[in-house]
Amino acid sequence: MSVPALQVDNVSKDFGRIIALRSVNLSVNPGEFVSILGRNGAGKTTLLNIISGVSRPSEGSVLLFGTDPSDHDNKAKLAVISHEMFLYGNLTAVENLEYYAKIYELADATQRIQEVLNDVELTHRRFDLVSTYSRGMTQRLTIARALLHQPALLLLDEPFTGLDQHAIGMLISLLKSQKELGRTIILTTHDLHTAQELSDRYVVIAKHRIVKDGVMAETSPDVLRSEFFSAIGGEDDS
Repeated sequence: MSVPALQVDNVSKDFGRIIALRSVNLSVNPGEFVSILGRNGAGKTTLLNIISGVSRPSEGSVLLFGTDPSDHDNKAKLAVISHEMFLYGNLTAVENLEYYAKIYELADATQRIQEVLNDVELTHRRFDLVSTYSRGMTQRLTIARALLHQPALLLLDEPFTGLDQHAIGMLISLLKSQKELGRTIILTTHDLHTAQELSDRYVVIAKHRIVKDGVMAETSPDVLRSEFFSAIGGEDDS
């Protein structure tokens, strides 16, 4: 049996008196696409921060490919798309990607940068400062940055925020292609339709716990909607 791409065991996270996660268990196999569903404040972003090593759990443990998230080798296997862009406004798109190519020691940096800029349809703006980009363009460059080193595990925290319909379609197409390449993908989203279209599995978090872990192919849109709203029905929207 292969080592899970992600293993979360009994993870809890508190911020003082504030409970963010409570006794979360989750295992994701290599190549799986898992959508994490839940309202704002349920703990989705906190869970992704712990998986990526940005935050440490108060209790429990997390393993990426069998090792601690902070291990050096995992940094090259992981990419995160979140509300933090990790881009420099005083650099051009190419300069930003060149910077990350050096961090990841990419041998074919020039070609790879051209490929990802083409994928996110920013080739025509590649020499413009990022500070001149719209919110949607900046998000598209963030996607290019995340895909640059061809990571084995992609963590996406509400990546469709700020994108127009064309860019949303482009990202969905990119995620499908990444899935076909065997990448492991974990997505947080409020969009049940998109989750249904992309995912192998879905996880519902409510009141800081996983309350449902289901197989998407066995779940109709109506059942998914019913399970989701039933799970979060009594939850605070904060």
